[in-house]
Amino acid sequence: MSGGRSGRRGTGDYWYRKNRATVLSQSDLCWLCGHRGAATADHVITDKEWPRDTTGRKLPGFDDVTNLRPAHGTMGNSKVVNRCGVCRQLCNQSRGSRPAHSPRSRIW
Repeated sequence: MSGGRSGRRGTGDYWYRKNRATVLSQSDLCWLCGHRGAATADHVITDKEWPRDTTGRKLPGFDDVTNLRPAHGTMGNSKVVNRCGVCRQLCNQSRGSRPAHSPRSRIW
């Protein structure tokens, strides 16, 4: 379910929208807070961390279903808000461009 080109123009991009629909048809469980009702998709590997070629363009796969997970947040350019009904968070926006699950091991 990969797009035919690298890079992305935004959340209105055809491959992002198509793959977001696929991800959300499988589950609405937000991967960031663990609550139901997610209506948008978040990138596991963020734009900032995604591998790029020598010209700076993103390598293919950024909008693939393997890099998307359901999340609460705003719906891209439409600004429709999908706040979590339990914790009231906009999980995707709260995360920002930070890695989702950074190790928090204790230093002994």
